[in-house]
Amino acid sequence: MTDTNKFKSNSKKRVPFSGPLLGGHPLEEVSESSESRDFSIPLKSPSRTYQSKDLPTILFLSKRGMSRSPLAQEVMRNLIRQSSLFGRMRVSSRGVNVAYNDCPIDGRMQSYCSKLGLILHRTALFATVPEIANASLIITMDADSEDFVKIHKHAIRGEVRSIGGFLATGSEPYVQDPFDRDDETDVDERYEQIISTVSSACAKLLHYVPRLIL
Repeated sequence: MTDTNKFKSNSKKRVPFSGPLLGGHPLEEVSESSESRDFSIPLKSPSRTYQSKDLPTILFLSKRGMSRSPLAQEVMRNLIRQSSLFGRMRVSSRGVNVAYNDCPIDGRMQSYCSKLGLILHRTALFATVPEIANASLIITMDADSEDFVKIHKHAIRGEVRSIGGFLATGSEPYVQDPFDRDDETDVDERYEQIISTVSSACAKLLHYVPRLIL
């Protein structure tokens, strides 16, 4: 059985974090127990762990790893593929709540992305110690992932940036949660906004990557 250490954030106030640290099926209903933030990290990484020993790695983190971070991963991969940085780095994505490990990727997001020629990987994966330690650049996409990297800063050796730092002045500091909506929210508009926000942030990030990790 895999040993785990339990870490929980005691801070109720979420402050945007923008600097480096020192040191498929839509999910329409989520139970209260599943929504609780569980920042457990397995001490032994699973066989599917993303390893990057030869190239710098950009790692996108979001609460579930089911929608926003997989989207950012594929948008960034596509941008790199079309740039002079092709073949010089890897891009990955993970969730920071272990309750969603191995859950199917958001089916609605997959549908939207397929229209853009992007194919999201099939399941969400929880971030492990080796993954965050090996990442050259970690991009947090929401308050949960910012709390996660602060709690586990002892394991992080690369740079950490909030995605809000790559958005237009006056923008929200995070990418909207596709599942955090009420009945009056236009679902299509919410997903289109998420894709637009992530695409804009990744385009700007592409220009900063060389000075950050190369």
